[in-house]
Amino acid sequence: MPDHLRVPVSRRGGALALCLVLGLLLALPAPAAAGDDLNLSLCKQILSRMLCKKTNEFAYVGKVDEGVYVISVFYASKQSELLCAVMPDGQVVVQDRTWRAMRRVVPYTVSPDGKCLHANYSSPDCPVRKPITACLPKGPQDAKEQQKETFWNRPIPSILEEEYKAMSARDQQNATPAPAPAGNGEK
Repeated sequence: MPDHLRVPVSRRGGALALCLVLGLLLALPAPAAAGDDLNLSLCKQILSRMLCKKTNEFAYVGKVDEGVYVISVFYASKQSELLCAVMPDGQVVVQDRTWRAMRRVVPYTVSPDGKCLHANYSSPDCPVRKPITACLPKGPQDAKEQQKETFWNRPIPSILEEEYKAMSARDQQNATPAPAPAGNGEK
């Protein structure tokens, strides 16, 4: 091989590392699935409580592994990346990817229906102390179930009264107007 085409070993390694990093960056921001949405919501809420910031200040960067997410936030006068792992054993592990000095483990529980995750975490820096709850977004099926549950949890007299009013309104709509009385011819 001619000398002008030879690349030093150090440059080949750097080029290989650059290609690998670019490949990873292009693969990372894949859209999150429904389970990922729930985990990400829990991660953002815990980080919000830790750093006393609003949840909309955190940005999803990517997914490193199953249940392990990279989340970005502007903190300590610079952009920081945090790793948040939602473990199946009921723990959320949060670690600062940049400094690695901060590492927190927060226990969480799953609701009986499996649609919500609950955690208790408070930070001395943040005045918010209420429990953290992350739930799946409600879909059309959930709205129908809620409507049925609300309907059947009302007292029977109020249900009957509503039905009576609805029937009365229909009867009034279907009734034909009475003919106008014949005039006496007066003007």
